[in-house]
Parts: sequence; structure tokens; C-alpha cells
Amino acid sequence: MKKLLFALIILSLIAVMTACGNDSASDATEDGETIRLGYQKGNTMNLLKARGTLDEALNEAGYNVEWREFSMGAPLIEALNTNNIDFGHSSDVHSVLMQSGGHNVNYVASESPYPEGVALLAREGSDIETLEDLKGKVVGVTNGGNQHYLLLESLKQAGIGWDEVDMKFYKDASEGLIAFSNDEFDVFGIWDPFYAIVEDQNETHMILDGTDLIENRTFYLARDNFAEEQPEALTIILEELENMDQWANEEKREAAEILADELGLEPEPLEVANERRHFGVQRMTEEVIANQQQLADTFYEAGLIDNEISVQEAVDAYGLDESVFPDNIE
Repeated sequence: MKKLLFALIILSLIAVMTACGNDSASDATEDGETIRLGYQKGNTMNLLKARGTLDEALNEAGYNVEWREFSMGAPLIEALNTNNIDFGHSSDVHSVLMQSGGHNVNYVASESPYPEGVALLAREGSDIETLEDLKGKVVGVTNGGNQHYLLLESLKQAGIGWDEVDMKFYKDASEGLIAFSNDEFDVFGIWDPFYAIVEDQNETHMILDGTDLIENRTFYLARDNFAEEQPEALTIILEELENMDQWANEEKREAAEILADELGLEPEPLEVANERRHFGVQRMTEEVIANQQQLADTFYEAGLIDNEISVQEAVDAYGLDESVFPDNIE
């Protein structure tokens, strides 16, 4: 795990140092406070940036806006911890890995669960149909990724030992697809939108997805003291996130076209991916926290993190005032 965490931190530092090259900004007034937003491509924050609705709302309230792009959640959390951005988002797994590594992970809210967006696939015609069939097989996943978690959790709940499966790690989706195409592993752990691309371009069948196993959430995070110092801005951000989520639920094709343009992909796989999910901002309820804790506990048992962590303690430490939530978020 130390090698995994070290790699994440190195990537984080590189991304923080180079983030200025991916900045964009909108100004309200020269004297207005600047809200610095971190985002990754392919999600609601990306939609907000592309459509300009959050910039407009914050500008109208007298704030300037800066956007900074990150490749993944780990460097974004690093940027929050080093006061380089005010607000952003991360996957559930990166949030756990970074908290275990000693970073503050200041949970504000989450997206709705997206269990159908991560899956284990086998080639069409393969006799691998169930979890039992995975014994002795090679399964390709990214080390510490959401499909890695899906594999670990599904095996654990089925009573199958993790050492009964040969896990092979790949670096990213493109490397994984090449390896799968070259028969380097029997089962491919993959996530949307690449999951939808693999389905479209290859003859495969799904062994299982995250349904009833893992939640596959995105979490919204803030830097230390942001909620106390800028509660109005945080309320506007959350309100516009939920507004955009509801728009995306109603306009899934248009949302797919925007994200496809941002990612450099064809829109059809993004539309398939969007049909698998329900967009929506949720508060950090007991259920949300418990599911994130389950992820942390599984990673600890598997040796992916060296320290047991408490997600509840991270939530409590930030001490978010519930009054920051707008009326459109229940």
C-alpha cells in the first residue's frame, strides 16, 4: 500500500504544481473574493464549467471564479490541503486513500450512488459466469480503483478468499483494454464511460456490476475553513450542482454531448453511461458515511491502506453547518 499511496502523493504534487496551466476564470469585480474550483472531466462539475451556470451565479453574488483541472481525486485533495483550491470533488476510493495517508478530507456532500457504472466483464463465449468461476482466473483491475474495490467486496461477501483470484493491475483504461484484448487476463474490471466503450466495441458479457455491493460515489470536498469563511458561496455551489444534476437527468443526450466533447470521445457511450445513473446531490447521512466506512474497512483488510480510518471522524472534524445547504437539497 505504501507504494500506492506514494504514487498518489507524487501525482498529487505534480498536479498541484502544474494546475496553473489548466486554469480558467470569470470575473465579477476587481474587488470580489475569488472562489477557486477544482474539477475533473466527465462529471457534474465539468458540466457546470462547460455551461457556465455556476460562474454566472457566483458572479451575480459578487464573486470571481477560477477553475483548475485535475486528472483525478488524489491531486485535487492535495490542492485542497495546500490551500490551492477551495472546493472540488473526488471518488470514494481516492478520498479513503488520501485520508489514510494523513490528508484532511473535508466531506461536504456526495453524488447519488452509481453502482451500475462499474463492472467485471468476461469475453462473450467465456465459461466465466459467476463469482465462483473467478477462482484461479486472472482479473485485471487498477490498483486501488473502484473496480478493485468491487472485486474485493464481491469476493468477500461470497466467502471467496482474495488469494483464490489472480489480480493483475493495469495503469489506466486504455492499457487495460489492450491487455484484455491480448488475453492477458480473463476478466476485465472497468468503469464508465470506458465500460460503455468496451461494451460497444467488444463482445463481452457482464459477470456483475456494483448493484447491492458497492455505491461508487463521487464526494464533494472543501478546504479547511471554507464553509466558515464563505458560507454564501458554498450554498450557491451546492445549489447549482443540484440544479445541474436535475438538468442532466432530464437532458441526458445533451449532457453526454457536452461531456464527450470535454473528454474527446463519441457521445454515444456517454449517453449509455448517463442512462445507468441518476444524478443528484446528497447530504452526508449516516447511510452514506457507513458505506464509505465499509470501503475503508475493506481496503484496510486487503492491505491497500496501512491505517484504520474513521470517515465519521473526518465528517465531524469539518463540522459543516447544515444551514449551508440550499432548499433544493433534501
